[in-house]
Amino acid sequence: MPSLLLNDTTLIDGSGRDPRSHTSVLVEDGRIARIGAAGSIAAPDGVRGIDCGGRTLMPGLTDAHVHLGAVAAGANPAPESHVSYVMKVAENIRIALDEGFTTVRDAGNLDPAYALAVEMGQMPGPRILPAGSFLSQTGGHGDFRYRFDDHAIESIPGLVAHTEICDGVDAVRAAARRQIRRGATQVKLMASGGVMSPNDPLESLQFTVEEMAAAVHEARAFGKYVMAHCHTSGAMNNALEAGVRSIEHGSILDERTARRMVEQDAFLVPTLVILQIIARSGQVPEFSRAKMELVRGETAGSVAIAMKAGVRIGSGSDLLGPRQSRRASEIVEKAKQLGAMAAIVSATKTNAELFCLESRTGTVEEGKDADLIVVDGDPLTDISCLVDAKNIKLVVQGGALAKELP
Repeated sequence: MPSLLLNDTTLIDGSGRDPRSHTSVLVEDGRIARIGAAGSIAAPDGVRGIDCGGRTLMPGLTDAHVHLGAVAAGANPAPESHVSYVMKVAENIRIALDEGFTTVRDAGNLDPAYALAVEMGQMPGPRILPAGSFLSQTGGHGDFRYRFDDHAIESIPGLVAHTEICDGVDAVRAAARRQIRRGATQVKLMASGGVMSPNDPLESLQFTVEEMAAAVHEARAFGKYVMAHCHTSGAMNNALEAGVRSIEHGSILDERTARRMVEQDAFLVPTLVILQIIARSGQVPEFSRAKMELVRGETAGSVAIAMKAGVRIGSGSDLLGPRQSRRASEIVEKAKQLGAMAAIVSATKTNAELFCLESRTGTVEEGKDADLIVVDGDPLTDISCLVDAKNIKLVVQGGALAKELP
C-alpha cells in the first residue's frame, strides 16, 4: 500500500474542534502516521504527495442506518433475476463510497456476504457493518405480507436477507443466533409500528421485553449489540428495558425517555431526510399517509428533546431503492437541528462510537485508520457541499486511494 502525504489542507478532524488551516497528513501502512503544519512533514522515500490546495480534509463520512439491499423501485416491483438484484446492490455500495462514505451500518435487508466481498476487495465500497435480516414479530413492521397472505419470503443465505418473522423468546433467540452466525455485526429488531408497513399502527408495541432481551443476550454473548426500530416512546422504553443500545428513528420522543437513554448510555439515530423523500415521491400508500404526517410533524421536536437531554445522536439516512445517492442530504437536515459542526460530528465521531470503532476511525488522529475525504468547499459555511459527489475530490479508505478527481 503506497504512502500518501496530503499537503495543505483545512482540517476538520471530526472531534468538534475548530478547523486547522494549512495542515498536512501523512498516511503510512493504512494508518494516519503524522499530522502537522503544511511543509513540516518530511516526505519519506516513495511517498506520493498530493497538493490539496487548502481544501477541507475530514474523516470519511459514515451512515448508521442504510438499506443497501432495499433496491425495489416501488411498493410492487416487477420480478427480477438474482443477477439484476446483485448488480443493483453493488451499485448502491459503490455510490456510497464515491460520495465519501467510508463506513456504513446496514440496518437490515442486506446479506452479510456483501460486507465480506468488500472486505476481501472483490468490489469497491465502504466498510459495511451488516445486520442481516430484520427480526419482526408476526404482523410487525418487518412483516410486509398482506392480510390474506401467510407465505413468508425466505432468505437465501449468501445472497438475499429477507425478514425473519419470529414469535416467542426461543424463536427470537434462534433468529438472533442465525444472523450472528451468518456474519451480522449487530442484530436489528422491529419494536414499533412503521410508516410503510400495511398491518401495524404506528403506536403498536412489537416484541415483548422478554423477547427483545433474548436477542440482546445473544448479541452480547458475541460482543455485539442490538439496534431497534422505534417510533414512539413506549417502544423505546420497552427496548431500553431489554438492553437495546441503538434506538432507530425515535420520532415521537418524550423527555423522560430521553433522560433514560442518557442514563443507559444508549444512542439515538434519527432519520430525517427519508421522510421528505417519501413524501415528495407521491408513492405513499393510503395506509401510510396518516402515519407519515404524524412522524413528519414530531421528528424535529424529538431531536430537540434529545439534544437538550444530552443523548448521543448518530446520523443515519435510511435511503431506499436503487441508485441511492445524495446520502449526505441527511447531514444537511441534521445541521438544521444541531448546527453544521455537530452534524459533522454525528456522522463521524459519534457514529464511530456507536459502531464500537472509535479506536480505529471517526476522527483524524495519529494511529487511526486512514479513512479520509478531501472536500471542495467549506462544510461549516455551506454544509450542502457534502451532498454532491463531484465535491468529494479524494477518498482514502484504510490508507488506499479509493477516489481521486482532478
